[in-house]
Amino acid sequence: MNGFPKTVRAAGVPYTVILRSGAELSNYEAAEVAQLIHSCGAVKGTVEQIGNRVSRAHLFIIARWAKEIAGVAALKSPAPTYRKRLRENVGVDVPENEYPSELGYVAVSKANRGRRLSSLLMAELMSLPIGADGVFATTKREGYRTAALPDLGFRYRGSYLNDDGETVYLLTKAG
Repeated sequence: MNGFPKTVRAAGVPYTVILRSGAELSNYEAAEVAQLIHSCGAVKGTVEQIGNRVSRAHLFIIARWAKEIAGVAALKSPAPTYRKRLRENVGVDVPENEYPSELGYVAVSKANRGRRLSSLLMAELMSLPIGADGVFATTKREGYRTAALPDLGFRYRGSYLNDDGETVYLLTKAG
């Protein structure tokens, strides 16, 4: 994509950032991304299960530092069953024609946390033409609900308790 790869800075640390569709990731990259997402614990499933879903994402932004993946974020096309579950649990409809993409798979390695890298990666994705379309996001992180996502134009729409008793917040950004 135009302008990528490029170098961005988070807390003064330079990261090399690339864009790839999930289908364009090499087997090694997909495994690295899946392992990072799994290690952060925000997405349920085994590394292999997450890896299968990673390959279906519209677009990944991947930050590397010292030859390792430091952080990722993605725009993905959620399953209709997930949209239905959100409508049932939150009482808010997120139809595909209004919100074609979901912002997700946001993960930062332990060595790179605290530098606001996740916010930078999400902002880069939202600045792309696909990010200008309607997008929704779910998160269990209070800081994402109250600051990071609203700073990108997302609006809090509601929440529900997942099967583990955790609060999941739904936010949307109109196109």
